[in-house]
Formats: sequence, structure tokens, C-alpha cells
Amino acid sequence: MKRFFKLVSLSMQGALFYRAAFLLNLCTPLILLAGQFMLWSALYSLGGDAPIGGYPRERMYSYLLLAFFINNLLTWSSENDLSREIRKGTVAARCIRPVPFLTQSLGVMTGKMLPQALLNLLITAALFCLLGKRLQLPAPAFLPLAAGSLILGVLLRMMMVSLLSLLCFFTTNHIGLTWLRTTLTEFFSGALIPVALFPGWLRTLSYCTPFPLMLQTPVSLFLGEGTPLPLPLCFLLQLFWILLFWLLHEWLYGRIRRNLSFAGG
Repeated sequence: MKRFFKLVSLSMQGALFYRAAFLLNLCTPLILLAGQFMLWSALYSLGGDAPIGGYPRERMYSYLLLAFFINNLLTWSSENDLSREIRKGTVAARCIRPVPFLTQSLGVMTGKMLPQALLNLLITAALFCLLGKRLQLPAPAFLPLAAGSLILGVLLRMMMVSLLSLLCFFTTNHIGLTWLRTTLTEFFSGALIPVALFPGWLRTLSYCTPFPLMLQTPVSLFLGEGTPLPLPLCFLLQLFWILLFWLLHEWLYGRIRRNLSFAGG
């Protein structure tokens, strides 16, 4: 654990050193958040403020803020560090360090996530204070469960990112792979539209994937909503997917190491 926290510290320092990139990673999601607010505001106005899919205006606005906070904990830059290193060849440094490869990936992503999480938290708290009665406040009784689900959801997303990044060893089109992962994650996790508003067949399909467990489940708990599955089963599914991604990562990385060679000094 000491090596892990050292990696987290180094990664955090690197994220804070490049301030322009850090602010750019923040500004883009804020623009998207503003666009979502305007879109849903127009939809509610057209419907005479009637609930949409069981979501009153106040709950939907709170959902958008919480989804913004969770979805942007990992930025484009932090999710693609490993992919870029593989394509450049600098991943060799990770392969020779006396630290497990997955531990390094998790440490780097955690270090970049922590300052982003603090900033997201400040922005979200400020908006809750400013908008006041226009929002539904998180349910205090569910906060511990929501926080636990959030931690597992973030870990699950990190495991998935690290696993899929390893596929860059087999393809030169890593940007396409990144866009595919980002699109699937943002759509099926509920980052753009709550999964509860999907058509029945698509909602069922979504819950067969790990994506709603990364965002929809923690947000539902923060808002005191019911989860589509019993709560203990939601936590077990998060642990199941984390274990599955870990096993797949170790298997795939083992195959890569057996066929990987380095040239040069």
C-alpha cells in the first residue's frame, strides 16, 4: 500500500502541475451540464412542469448535478494515460517497475481523480446552495450507502478502463477504442439520460451490463430512490464485476507479457 500511495501522490502532483489541461478538462463537462439544464428546462416547460418518467423538475436537476459530479471524476486525460503510453512505448517503464501493473494503473488514475473530485464537489455544492428550492436535496439517511456504492462504482470504472486500455497492444486505432468505451459508458450508465427513462427492453439490457452500477445506482441512492434490484444484490453485482474485470485484466496482461519485447536502451 505504501507504493500505491506514493504513485497516487506523484500522479496528483503531475495533474496539478499542468493547470491548463486541468481547467480544460473541467470546462468541457460544465458546458455539457449547462446544455443539459437548458434542454430539460425546455422539455419541462413544454409539458407544463409535469413529471417526465416519474422525475419532477427538481429531482431531474439534482440528478444532472450528481451525474456531472460522478461522471467527470475520471477525465478524458486520466482515462487515456495508459492508452497513450502503450502507443508511444513509454509503457515499458510500468512493465519493469517492482509494482503490479494494475496497481500502477489504479494509482495513476486515483491521483488524477482526487483533485478533480474536490473541484467537482465544490462546484456541485455551490450549485445546490445557489439553486436552493429548485433542487431535491440528497437523502441524508442514504448518504452512507450512496458513498459506499460510489466508491465501488468508481473502482469498477477504473478496472474497466485499465482492462480495455490493454487492447491498445493489439490495435493502432486506440482513439476509436477510446470513443467506443466513452460512448457506451456515458449512455448506458445514465450520465446523459436516467436509465429509468429508457424503453423497457433497453433498460433491461442496460442492467445486464456493469455501466448503470457506475453511476445510476449511486445517484439513485443519493436521491433516496429505489434501485431496480434489491440493494444487497446491487452491491454484490458491483463486487462481481470488479472481480471479473480483475481476472480478465490479469489473464490478458499475462498473455501480453509473454509476447512483449523491448528494444533500445
